[in-house]
Amino acid sequence: MAGSDASDDRYADGSWMRWTAFGLAAIWIGVVAMSILAPDLVSGSQQEHLPLAALHTWIWGLIASIGLLWGMAKLRGSAARQRTWTGLAIAVALIWLGAVVLAVLLPVWETGSDPTRLPIGAIVAPIGAALLTVLASVTAAVFAQSPS
Repeated sequence: MAGSDASDDRYADGSWMRWTAFGLAAIWIGVVAMSILAPDLVSGSQQEHLPLAALHTWIWGLIASIGLLWGMAKLRGSAARQRTWTGLAIAVALIWLGAVVLAVLLPVWETGSDPTRLPIGAIVAPIGAALLTVLASVTAAVFAQSPS
């Protein structure tokens, strides 16, 4: 039978849902890890601590999640694309693992006589991870489309 037979080899089995969940989990575990482990912004003579990563990382996690969901939506449906959605999910996990490492380990920039400590990694890493996630999703979707 042609058409929508779920047992047909041409159609995906649903592993794209597991890999999508894996990618989303990697993003949000990275967001939580950065929020907890990244150094705080320390400013002023009173040395007030502001958890900068906890304040903005979730926004970039949300953008990355939307990008991943968009990319997976373009890939699902055909079993021939299974390697692509698996690769996309693994790439997203590696991107966010790298972002956590950078956010936690990059040096903190100190300025002024009342030293203000600015955690560059905690600011830049989640933005870069979100942009790379969206780029990977768009690239996977483009390469998965047939030329006709």
